Amino acid sequence: MRWKKWQVAATIVAMALGILLVTQFNTATLIAKGRSEIQERRNSLNEILEKMGKDNAALEKEVARTKAEIAKYEEVAKGVVGAGLSDEIDRLRILTGYYPVKGPGIRLTLDDHLVPNLPLDIFDLMDIVNILRYGGAEAIAINGQRIVANSEIYVSGNNILVNKTPISSGRNHVFVIDAIGNADELSRYLQVTDGKIASLKENKIDVKILKQSEVEIPAYSGTLKFRYAKPVLEPRRSSGLSALWKAD
Repeated sequence: MRWKKWQVAATIVAMALGILLVTQFNTATLIAKGRSEIQERRNSLNEILEKMGKDNAALEKEVARTKAEIAKYEEVAKGVVGAGLSDEIDRLRILTGYYPVKGPGIRLTLDDHLVPNLPLDIFDLMDIVNILRYGGAEAIAINGQRIVANSEIYVSGNNILVNKTPISSGRNHVFVIDAIGNADELSRYLQVTDGKIASLKENKIDVKILKQSEVEIPAYSGTLKFRYAKPVLEPRRSSGLSALWKAD
């Protein structure tokens, strides 16, 4: 049987319409699926943000509770042991970072805007923190974040975080590192130890070291929790410390 031209044309049109309808259906399905995935991501993000808000609120309460406990133990210490323990508590305040401090020191500013293809990274920051500690720094902060024993410096995407707080974003970073200690010694250690500052300058990092008569460093905003580590008390000292802790 011979097909007439109009029959051939009609068949081709029908096939084209069928393909078009199937394509539209698949496209609509993909769009609906994409919208569903976007909504799921939004819901997940909202849940994460809500959890972060609750965690931050809980963290603030924990910090307030810890400070209240420290104040209470200080009052007990004054009556139990006297000024000697009060001095030790002041020292521990600085070590734990729960209180802001001030004193002579330096301000180190690092700017990598001239080297977008080779910016500063967390290893540079870690090296500088270790050099400052080696040089006798008694307190350190990076972009306002206090560095304590359990501080972490790591990367998440394009962000560098300290104490789980973003201190930079994007590719261009400016870091301001404050350190309290002997300004001359800190400056000397930075410029001599492993040639770190010289190396950064060679890589086109803009480095400025400013000695200051007074540097202010904020308190650590996190919490120090020990789930597994327990103190080992010497037999001769256990009675006095037990009295302090049982006074609660």
